[in-house]
Amino acid sequence: MSQGPRLRRRPRSPRRARLPGVAALLALALAAAPLRAAPTVWSRALDPAADERAALISQADALLARYDRLRRSPLLERVDEIGPLWLREARTLYERAGAPTSRDPSVRLRYADILEHLGDVEGAVATLEGLLRAQPPAPSRADAWHALAVCYARLGRYTEEIKAYDEALALEPHAASRALLLANQAEAYMALGDITAAVEGYRAALSTLGSLDMFRYGVTTLWGLAVALDRSGDLEGAVEHIRLARTYDRNDQQINGAGWFYVPPYDEAWYAALGHWAAARSAELGAARAEAYLQAVAAWESYIARAPGNDHWVALAKARRAQCDREREQTMKRLRKPAPAAPLRR
Repeated sequence: MSQGPRLRRRPRSPRRARLPGVAALLALALAAAPLRAAPTVWSRALDPAADERAALISQADALLARYDRLRRSPLLERVDEIGPLWLREARTLYERAGAPTSRDPSVRLRYADILEHLGDVEGAVATLEGLLRAQPPAPSRADAWHALAVCYARLGRYTEEIKAYDEALALEPHAASRALLLANQAEAYMALGDITAAVEGYRAALSTLGSLDMFRYGVTTLWGLAVALDRSGDLEGAVEHIRLARTYDRNDQQINGAGWFYVPPYDEAWYAALGHWAAARSAELGAARAEAYLQAVAAWESYIARAPGNDHWVALAKARRAQCDREREQTMKRLRKPAPAAPLRR
């Protein structure tokens, strides 16, 4: 997803796993729950409302768990119908429990994630910025900066997004998580038109991944690098990286997954165009190749139609559309040409 289109990964986004979403934060909270000391008589005396807040959070977390199970079920069409109802109820419970100013960083992080999922990105930003001002422990600051970067991406605040990723990278020790941060940051550079920094960022992200991590984190990064290479003028390199991505994810499930979003939204068409173009070149059957070329041209036309006049890449998209159409015509001409007759044997 890259920003540019950016596919944002959310583990922020794409686009972007990016920050662990509601489900991951909930899992962390539930794992940590047994480690919390049971309230004592003295703690209850100091904070009589503590038990009530804990009960409200527990109810909300149960709703988040149901939401997560729904998202993982085959009934995906019901997510948009039912999911927001549970999220809104969870938000209400969190607010009754004082989540916006909670001293528990994980509660504030989950609350911010709920707001983002419900479309209140500004509210999520305010919550995360407030948490960072409170100077929580380093792991929570890393998660907060990561989540804040994703929110900045959704708001088109790319310069602030890049800085937020720098802050997260300074705190994140794990290679796979650093790869995700670097790839997301590369998408932000792409959105700003800094193609050199974008390519370097994607390559840096891939360099940190082992072979097993490639299946989880490398696929979308390879796609992002493919788009960046294409926009730098290297179409052949772009196609090769899409082919490599498909060795790990044959049906493009990760690039089309729920944890991925495009910034701007129309950037999705660029990814689709390159994907269809790569499929056309790889197709063995003439009919499949023809169909893939037509889909690629249609995707280029979609990008051109949806992109504003000041888009960094619309001129290149027009050139790519023409190039793809010429390649399609030449390929179809070769396919229509009858094969030479085999020589008669005497």
